[in-house]
Amino acid sequence: MRNVRNLLLTIIAVILFALFLDKAPLLLNGYWQRILNLIAINAILALSLNLIYGITGMFSLGHAGFMAIGAYVSALLVLSPAQKNSMWILEDIYPFLLNVNAPFIASIILGGLVAAFFGLLVALPVLRLGGDYLGIATLGFAEIIRILITNAARLTNGPLGLKGIPAYTTLFMSWGCLGVVLLCTVCMLRSNFGGVLRAVRDDEVAAKMMGINTFKIKVIAFTLGCFGGGLGGALMGNLITTIDPRMFMITQTYNILMIIVVGGLGSVTGSIIGSVLVTTMLEWLRFVENPITIGSINIPGIPGMRMVIFSLLLIIVIIFRREGIMGMREFSWNIFFPKPKKKVGKSEREKSDKVLELENITLKFGGLSAIESLSFEIKRGEIVGLIGPNGAGKTSAFNVISGFYKPTSGSIKFLGKSIGGLSPDEVCKAGMSRTFQNIRLFGHETVLQNVMIGSRVRQNYSWWMTLAPFVFTDVLREDGEVKAQALELLGQLGLEEFAEEQASSLPYGAQRRLEIARALATKPEFLLLDEPAAGMNPQESEELMNFIRRLRDEFDLTILLIEHDMKVVMNVCDYIHVLDQGVHIAQGTPAEIKANPRVIEAYLGKGAA
Repeated sequence: MRNVRNLLLTIIAVILFALFLDKAPLLLNGYWQRILNLIAINAILALSLNLIYGITGMFSLGHAGFMAIGAYVSALLVLSPAQKNSMWILEDIYPFLLNVNAPFIASIILGGLVAAFFGLLVALPVLRLGGDYLGIATLGFAEIIRILITNAARLTNGPLGLKGIPAYTTLFMSWGCLGVVLLCTVCMLRSNFGGVLRAVRDDEVAAKMMGINTFKIKVIAFTLGCFGGGLGGALMGNLITTIDPRMFMITQTYNILMIIVVGGLGSVTGSIIGSVLVTTMLEWLRFVENPITIGSINIPGIPGMRMVIFSLLLIIVIIFRREGIMGMREFSWNIFFPKPKKKVGKSEREKSDKVLELENITLKFGGLSAIESLSFEIKRGEIVGLIGPNGAGKTSAFNVISGFYKPTSGSIKFLGKSIGGLSPDEVCKAGMSRTFQNIRLFGHETVLQNVMIGSRVRQNYSWWMTLAPFVFTDVLREDGEVKAQALELLGQLGLEEFAEEQASSLPYGAQRRLEIARALATKPEFLLLDEPAAGMNPQESEELMNFIRRLRDEFDLTILLIEHDMKVVMNVCDYIHVLDQGVHIAQGTPAEIKANPRVIEAYLGKGAA
């Protein structure tokens, strides 16, 4: 009922705004109509860059280059043969371009697609490097594109640019394109795939362990953002009716960054609000560049002064409102209505047999052996401990098993299949999940969203379906099922009361349980727990022991546990393996390990036994 109400309110708001746009030519002069158009175009550009930077967490400085590609592709398609003949005076235009002509809609879509193609070419090599390399590479790419446009006279008319472009960007066209982009973006971000994008931003390592191919996700997000940059550039060219290489310098990208910083990184609503504020203020502040007379004082106009003032205002926003106007929040009609209580659904899980076999696993970093010839088996339904003093190689063993490290030699079999060398997301898809010694939650997402992100690995719909879920209804159906299962899982682990709270706001013990709940959402057969009792007091450790046993029994899990709290290990584990300096020195039941002289020596030193 709430969704129907919100949909009706949205439809009414859209109809009212469409009526306003219809009357705008009568109510507003040409100058204000242009500002309205610029607001819509800047909003498209801000949404596309926010998808890359604010939502997926990739720092890009090349949006001006993708705008240039879209603007030139569209202009070359809509200019008439006569215009092209008269405009190319430095060199003749390529013959195959002379008679090319296309409808405006086709030209802006093609401009976006060509920009997306170049974005894909940039993303495939650069995103493998990670970090700030993307920002540097995209900045270089934008400058390369500008220089190529300047020098490719037969294709782009060089430094003279293109003039007399038909003014096809009307109010309905620009705001209509914004409406489509906004609808697709909101639908995608409201789906569980949207949660995956934010998970990659919040913690890429944890996302990998949830079965997410983070490289693929980043490539998709970057390519979609580049499409939006090309679309916005195409609309801009057909609004201004003239383009040249100087239009697409790095300052264009800075303007878009200003919009998303003011509105809020990661917020769709913030991108719209930021576009309105920044666009109107940049126009309003033009008066400071003209001569000003105050009484008997004459102040000469200073070119570029509006950007100086606006930059100072931006610095003030960053200092006093670092997260922007909206932060990561979104507008919702629900703020005007009371929030109904949520019901908990039900979930099922499947059973399976065989578990883990390690044979002569060795892991070397240069000349240092972190693990040396490690071999052991884990049977279905067991709780197995992996212990040893600090630096024994326990976490390295976990990282090899879960796919973060590739073993130097040896084999790993999971459920009868070799997984040695598989990536973490592939290991997760095979049926293995893990937690971390230092809790790695998607802190900006709610508790419910964290668990739903864990379920994404078992969903069947493709990411592109999320752009139009009203057509591809499997998105809505699967997300509804995942939500019900996530709520059921939270109920089983005693976290249902926190479902709508931000994960980072939970107390420590609840965060531990949430990390386990998220791991369980991947529907694993095998769970790796990395020091779950770290930071807990004796009472919490006692509760944890019961909790781990309950996990094994209720979810039919096999568990491998790293833990320094010997009380937990001895009371929970059926079998224990001991490492010391990367070497497997002992194995046996808790009673056998307690009495093993090699284990006592490893922990307490020579002679202690």
